[in-house]
Amino acid sequence: MMYDFFCIDIVGSSKDTEIQNDNIKNLLIVIKDFLSSYQQQIQTVFTGDGVIIWFKEDSLLLPLQLALKIHKEFPQINEESCLGLKIGIARGDAIEIDTAKSLVGIPVWGNGPAIVRRLCELCDEGHILLDLSAYESFSTKHKKELKHFLPSQSNSKFFQDLGEYFVKHQKSIHVFNFCNNIPNDVVPIFGNSNFPVDKRGMIDRINIDSELSRPFDTFFEYEGIALKKKIDQGQKITLLDESMKNMYYSLFQYATNYDSINTMMPSTFLKSQSNISLLNYQARLRRRSVKDTVDSKSVRIMIMEKHRIEKDWENHNTRDACIDFLNWHKDWGVTLLHIEPLYANEIRRNIEEATTFQFKSMEIGLWKDKYLLQFGEYQLDDKKYDGRRYNIWISGSNTISYVNCELLINTILAHNEVYEIKYGNDKQKPEFIEWNHNYWKPNFR
Repeated sequence: MMYDFFCIDIVGSSKDTEIQNDNIKNLLIVIKDFLSSYQQQIQTVFTGDGVIIWFKEDSLLLPLQLALKIHKEFPQINEESCLGLKIGIARGDAIEIDTAKSLVGIPVWGNGPAIVRRLCELCDEGHILLDLSAYESFSTKHKKELKHFLPSQSNSKFFQDLGEYFVKHQKSIHVFNFCNNIPNDVVPIFGNSNFPVDKRGMIDRINIDSELSRPFDTFFEYEGIALKKKIDQGQKITLLDESMKNMYYSLFQYATNYDSINTMMPSTFLKSQSNISLLNYQARLRRRSVKDTVDSKSVRIMIMEKHRIEKDWENHNTRDACIDFLNWHKDWGVTLLHIEPLYANEIRRNIEEATTFQFKSMEIGLWKDKYLLQFGEYQLDDKKYDGRRYNIWISGSNTISYVNCELLINTILAHNEVYEIKYGNDKQKPEFIEWNHNYWKPNFR
């Protein structure tokens, strides 16, 4: 038979045990009071960090109503809230097992109870996720009740169709996100309008032999934990060309603004980034930012002696690459600036002395309000192959590294020895003009 299942998990239930104990007690009271009139129709089990509810009879809209009741009592949009919740609602086949009735838990087996657990695993804090069967039941079978429950010109606006997600053992689930981020007099804010992060990573998104699924799952989980530990401790990460390219794709995909500091010669920079598509992804970001009319100011600061850039242009072996580098910035409206190492290093020392913070590198990429990369020297992987290994340090926008690297960039931009690198045509070498703090605008071809 088809049944509705409701699963709620508490985020971080193992932390701050005393505080969470009170929160859990209050949560259970809310659930118990709400369901007090339906004791014959449901069965509930406490899982230690949450609750699973089996609706034995037609639940109408009870799972949705319970989710809203819980979010009303424990608002997930409140940054000070110490009780993060994840809710999954699923409808599926289930068979009652008589011999399991004497055990703690819900004595049923089938798709319904399995899927509702997977939905909870997929949730980020504040999410209320439904599978396709539950969504269709609420939106078609109980359409009238839903319209009364959520008065609106279109009830569908409360259900985001997220498409197909993959969960444990490559099981695909068509997921809907139940949320509202626009408050009004009738319907409050509830849910989490952001897309859930697929925490299982690559393993369940690729077609892989079932025998390899489990060891690969373990491998990726271990690698993810090891990578997080390195990031948290500010340790170096080493990536090869293809991995670096994929990382750039991901970083630029979710950002709106990118500034950087470069210590490589123009021709060397152009050659080094060709395998990792840095400029291609930055160009896409520039086009997207201008199209979306967001703040599209972007700079690249060159820290090196002026004469080295001029020699790079004058050398017939590097001139074409140097010209391509200069033209790219002019075409895409990325303001190209120059400061002598003497002044840049003085700024760096002043920040380090004032903060006791040590920069990993002066080669920096900063995605505004998002994340930071500090680059080490790249190395050839092997003399026989032109494969490069990139040493990087990556940090989020809430870290000391991000704050101080952003301070470094802003302090350099405010310095009176910053020059704009102007380039007119292939016959005239670059000019260095005192920067008037006007940012370049893109000239898309």
